[in-house]
Amino acid sequence: MARVPSLIYGISKSDERLLSLLGPKEHVVLLPGTEGELEAQSWEVEELDNGNVLLRNERHRTFAGYDGDPRENAEVVGSYEPREWRLRPVSHPDDSRYHVVVPGGPVGGVELTLDLSVLDIAPQRIALRPLDAHDQQQVWDFLIHLP
Repeated sequence: MARVPSLIYGISKSDERLLSLLGPKEHVVLLPGTEGELEAQSWEVEELDNGNVLLRNERHRTFAGYDGDPRENAEVVGSYEPREWRLRPVSHPDDSRYHVVVPGGPVGGVELTLDLSVLDIAPQRIALRPLDAHDQQQVWDFLIHLP
């Protein structure tokens, strides 16, 4: 279980594209980092007593979540209902690289993680996908955004 300070982060892939929410209840997408979209690409990470976290978008004040029960390929959207996530360190616990998994798994025999959707839509959407702990493409970098 990761101990992540409750701060504001940009959450990115290794290619420097950031999790972005362009409307309060729209799809969470992956976009290049742009100065004009800083709040849409900034996420407040709130650590809970149980070790899970909430991811709240700074611009829209909605949470990264999904509709209904977690299931493979469920798209991640902005939601007024908080959804908990578990940050699993990829290497050293003090590193800022994590798999973002649905807590309480496995679901349907697999653990689900925040990853790229299989849909070929631009901008690239985010969905719940089966976790492959060895797949570096499923890793997220948490970069502190300073005020």
